Amino acid sequence: MPETNGEGNAQSDAGVRFVPSPLRLIELEWSVQDYTYWENKREFVMPADVYPHWCLFAVESGSFSYGIGESKGTAGSGSLVLCPPSVAFIRTMTTSTLSFHFVLLSRKESHSAVAEDDEGSENASSRLPVMFTPDNRQRLFDTFDKWRRIDTLSIPDQLPLIGHYWNDIWKTWCLERSEAHYPRDGAHSEDELMLRAAKRLEEQCAEPFGVKELADELGLSSVQLIRRFRAAYRATPGDYLTGLRMERACRLLRETRMTVEQIAASCGYATGYYLSRLFASRIGVAPSEYRRRHRV
Repeated sequence: MPETNGEGNAQSDAGVRFVPSPLRLIELEWSVQDYTYWENKREFVMPADVYPHWCLFAVESGSFSYGIGESKGTAGSGSLVLCPPSVAFIRTMTTSTLSFHFVLLSRKESHSAVAEDDEGSENASSRLPVMFTPDNRQRLFDTFDKWRRIDTLSIPDQLPLIGHYWNDIWKTWCLERSEAHYPRDGAHSEDELMLRAAKRLEEQCAEPFGVKELADELGLSSVQLIRRFRAAYRATPGDYLTGLRMERACRLLRETRMTVEQIAASCGYATGYYLSRLFASRIGVAPSEYRRRHRV
């Protein structure tokens, strides 16, 4: 596959267009046409490209800005960006390196959820999300790990197996969104501003970022932000961000040879000493012990 077919990643729900409903989108089945994993990519060979199939960029680490039609944003760790066929995918790296999964997808069959106009048509494109992030990040990163392992196997059904795990992620996301749209207890609909806040925290997971900066971006006071965020996510923005950073630190400890100082910098912390103290408090063991236990 040419170099240009493997470059990309994802953003946050800023690019999601909820038409039709998640409960109907869950009927959609996908098949994988091609797959490539790019680790620590330093640049995009082309600033824009057009693909013959739906194109998925699933970001593990780093971030990039993108433009797909009228949708624009920044995709960070855990984001999924879905570009329709025959639509220009514009992308610019915003970190020094980027690790991501590139997948070419086709819809398996026609469904009432997605009008079966020409796959590249503007109508079909407007019915699926551009950027989205599953709530269950651990499950998402477990899938990323499976994809990498499958990619090393010389088996004829490699792509269908990758597709199996992608359909699981897709349907899980649809279920998550359906619960948000139709709460079981009849509660109010999701606080869209807090959804935006959560996605900004995910985007800034690898950078120094705080409650005040986020509150200023959203036009709220810090007190207002904390109160509304806790109501939406049962956690303060600070706790939510720390959780994201601990997940990132765990993954880097398992999958890389980076030092604790390097991991700290990659997680938005000033020193390895501070990360080690926080990690031990949150995870229950020191980073070195965690790495030892999870080394393959």
